[in-house]
Parts: sequence; structure tokens; C-alpha cells
Amino acid sequence: MSSPTAPTPFWEKRGSAAHDAHRLLVISYHFPPDTTIGARRWEKLAHTVTERGWGMDVITCAPAAKIGAALDSLPAGVRVFGVPDPVLPAERIEHVLWRAYRTIWPNKRFDQNAVHASPGAEPRVSHGRPESIDREKIPARVRTPRELLRMYWAWLELTHGERWARRAAALASRIVVRGVHDAVITSAPPHVSHEAGRLVSVETGLPFVMDMRDPWSLQPWLRESVASPLWYRHAERFERACIERASLVVANTAPARAALVALHPDADAKTITVMNGSDDDPLPPHRDSERFVIRYAGTIYLDRDPQTLFRSAAKVIASEKLEPSQFGIDILGRFADEERAPLLGMAAQEGIADYVSVEPPRPHREALQFLAGATMLVIFPGSNTLAIPAKVFEYVRFDSWLLALAEPESAIAQLLQGTSADLVVPQEDAIAAAISRRYRDHRAGLRPERVARDDRFSRSTQARILLDAIAKLVPYPMAGAAPR
Repeated sequence: MSSPTAPTPFWEKRGSAAHDAHRLLVISYHFPPDTTIGARRWEKLAHTVTERGWGMDVITCAPAAKIGAALDSLPAGVRVFGVPDPVLPAERIEHVLWRAYRTIWPNKRFDQNAVHASPGAEPRVSHGRPESIDREKIPARVRTPRELLRMYWAWLELTHGERWARRAAALASRIVVRGVHDAVITSAPPHVSHEAGRLVSVETGLPFVMDMRDPWSLQPWLRESVASPLWYRHAERFERACIERASLVVANTAPARAALVALHPDADAKTITVMNGSDDDPLPPHRDSERFVIRYAGTIYLDRDPQTLFRSAAKVIASEKLEPSQFGIDILGRFADEERAPLLGMAAQEGIADYVSVEPPRPHREALQFLAGATMLVIFPGSNTLAIPAKVFEYVRFDSWLLALAEPESAIAQLLQGTSADLVVPQEDAIAAAISRRYRDHRAGLRPERVARDDRFSRSTQARILLDAIAKLVPYPMAGAAPR
């Protein structure tokens, strides 16, 4: 069904008649021109979708500025529609109070919450407070003014998300054409986007595909500003309703799928795993060096501890009697929390400041050039063992040894099991032993090869798994679809 006054996309690249005849509707708050890491999943999947004969309509958060050439890499057959971010009355009042506060106390530091960020997004700095709070440490009842404030901010974030989801669903009802659109797909976080897909499915009867890039009710931590049991109660209620309606539930890793099915056993048969995967874009050529260089590019969040790496490196430097001309650690990035000790200060505490370099973040293309000069790349462990950081799928493509600091039961460890990656528990002696072994290999003339040497890492392989599953929901054969 569609309205006689069909909405106009803010971006479109016309495709073939086949793309017009069969389309998928994707609701994803993050999508280009948004550069958030979550936007890349369906940006990349769009190419495989159109190759399979589907056109794709995307509903995303309306961009605040001109889009320029940010979407030009999308394939023909894609249309992108925008839903503006709603502004709640409570948000207007809060902004007025905030401006008044800054006028009266212009130099006083204060933690103003960003209510629009999703719990799985990049954590924000909270001056004088922890950046995030583990789930088991969130009090069940409000006891302090700060906990009351967290509950309010959680309510504001959730209400804001629900309002956007309802607007997205209303727009979708004007876009959907019966007999043309085959399924509605939601990609999240923010997780309330799934509610938009549920509403569309109820109204139109379209199969609902729920693509969970990160855990929802199983989120192991929350940003400090919204760390309230209210957030989890809301997540549990909406997740249950969405999974009950969904025809297909997509988890991002095998451990995430197992945890989800344990919580929702009735969804076992319709829950699959589709990882992000590695792209086939060309990389800069590897630059070999006599110096053994460990490198990392990106933001280092508070649940990742580079000091353990520095202590381990100090042991290697001492045992191998290494000079800075022979060994080093290069970091291209920063701490998420500006109040933490600087990385070079941490290196100095371990006595290896001369072996460590730290540079500010650079554009992605320059970061790839930086990584291409590494002898070894390092993955720091995070608190969310159900997730695989996107950089893992990037690092496995470089001709460098990969030092993956991960607990054995984590999704990272399961992905890299049986590969040439050095899977190491995040303990000093184990890390030092792995680095020493690879340093001696390097000194003996051995050179590393990329870890990604089979299809398990390929984004195209993962896309095929997903689209084959979606094709089975369509009641008629699609050109290019997998056999029934």
C-alpha cells in the first residue's frame, strides 16, 4: 500500500526495471552520509542487494547538512529517505536551562548528557565520573540525585527513539507498494529502530527482518548518563515484541546469537548469524622494515587497557636487549577520555617512552597507509565479549602478524580460532611471550602473511548468507536467489 502522494527521497540513483519491480525497505538510523561505523553495514550490503535483483529503499535520520558526494558510491537502484530527529518539549526546556547555566557559570565544567547517542555507540567523556557502568553495578532502585538524573536521561533517550521510530514507520507506510516491496529490514542500534520495522510489518504484512548489529537487552554496559534499570526494562519489553513479530532475526556474532536464543528460545529456528566481514577494496602495499613495529589505529576506549601492552613490551625489550631502532609501538589515535593519563605518560611509567609514538587521528585513507607499515597489529580486548570490533575485519587483510588480546570464550577468539593470528589472553607474560616469538621470527627473516585467507572473513560471503535467508521469505522466485 502507498499514499497517492509518495514521498521524495533526498538521494536517488535510478536502477533497472528489475530494481523497480522488487525492492527491500531498510530502516537504519545510521546510514550515509552519516559516517558512524554502524552506517557502513548496509552501505556495503547495498551492492550485493542490487546485484541480486532487488532495489533498496532506505529510511535514515535526515542529514543536517548538504550531502555532497557522500552517497555517490551507492549502487544504482537505491533511494534514501530522511526522517528528522524529533525535539521533545523536555529537550527544549533542558537546552534553555543549559544556556542559562553556561551564562551564569561560563567557566564551570559540567557533564551535559547527549540523549541521542545509542548505548552501543562510542562512549562520551563524563568529567569526574566513569564513562560507562557495567550492568551488574547499576542499582536496582534510585538512591541518589545522580541516579534520578540518569533515569530521566534514559527516559528522554528512549522517548526520543520511540518518536523517531514512529515517524519512520509513518514514512514507510507511504513508501511501501504492495507486490513491489518484499520485506522490511531494520538495522540497529539505536535499537528502537526495530520498533519501526515491527510497526511497518503489522500494518503492511511485510516479513520483518531484525538485524541486530549489537546486543539490545543483553548490552553489558551503559553510558554513565543513562545507566538506569529503566533502560533495561524498556529494552526487554521492546525486544520481546520485536522478536515475536520478526520473520528473521540476525545476530552479529555466533556468541551473540547463542545468548539471544538462550533468552528467546522460541526464536531459535529463525535466528541466524551474519557478521560484518571484510571488504575487497584495495589496500596500500605493505612496507617492510628491519624495525619490528607494533601498530594500532583508532580510539582507545576505557574498557581497553594499553598499559598491559606497554608492560609486556617492556619485558620483551629487557629480555631481548632491544634499542628503539629495533623495536617500537606506534599508535594513531587517542583515549576516549581526555582525563586519562596520556598514552606517552603511560609508556614513560613503564620506562619505554623512547619506544612509543602517538599521533592524532587521521582520515581513513591515511590510517590505512599507517597500518600497511606494521610488522604486527594489535587488537585490545573490550568488555563486550559478544561483539567483534569492525577493525578486526580490517586488520586481518594486512600482511602483518595479528596480536589479538581476547578471552577464549569471546567472539573475537571464536572468529580467529585456527588462523595464523596470535590469540592471547590479556596477561603480561602471555603477551610478552607472543611478541618475543614473533620478534625472533622477524629477526630470522620470516615475514607475516594476512590472516584472512578463507571465506569466513568475506563481507560478500556474509551478505550471501543474509540475502539467501531473506529470499526464502519471499513467496515467489527472485532472479539470482538461492534455490529453495
